[in-house]
Amino acid sequence: MDILDKLLGGEARVKILRLFLLNPDTTFEAGEVRKKTKITSFQLRREMATLRGIRFVRKVGSGYKLSRSFVLLVPLRELLFSTEPFRDDEIIGRFKGGGNVKLLVVSGLFTQNNDSRIDVLLVGDRLKRSKIEKALKDMESEIGKELAYALFETSEFKYRMEVYDKFVRDILDYPHKVLLDKIGI
Repeated sequence: MDILDKLLGGEARVKILRLFLLNPDTTFEAGEVRKKTKITSFQLRREMATLRGIRFVRKVGSGYKLSRSFVLLVPLRELLFSTEPFRDDEIIGRFKGGGNVKLLVVSGLFTQNNDSRIDVLLVGDRLKRSKIEKALKDMESEIGKELAYALFETSEFKYRMEVYDKFVRDILDYPHKVLLDKIGI
């Protein structure tokens, strides 16, 4: 995302752009934008003033909404979403402190498949839910959209594989990317 940060005026702006582009029908209060993007109040005021000035967002009551009449909406969307938000090794690194991770699969947003049931599947032993959820929240703030995810202990996942669990099959039978596999799926 470093290239986009520099090209589009910084990480804060990229986060805000993604948030509005991924949620085109949502009106966000300023505090909500700040919370979801994890930027400072100063950055938020500056970026929202700039984005309102170029008519990317419009004021709706006390909130902001994507302006569908923004002249560069389609090219900007293509630019922001044709680049992968994270490198594979970066995603793996974010879950390092989350326990003994044995399988990490991404789909959905990471494979440009809107029909996927989840974005991240994590399987392991002694998983630390709070650390994993913090890593996911940090990723969400950078991507601009809430991530759907599933966490399984290794034994439960293996059992679900044996009984051809529909949820697991839906993930593995459709476009996905295995980033880490220590259990040999």
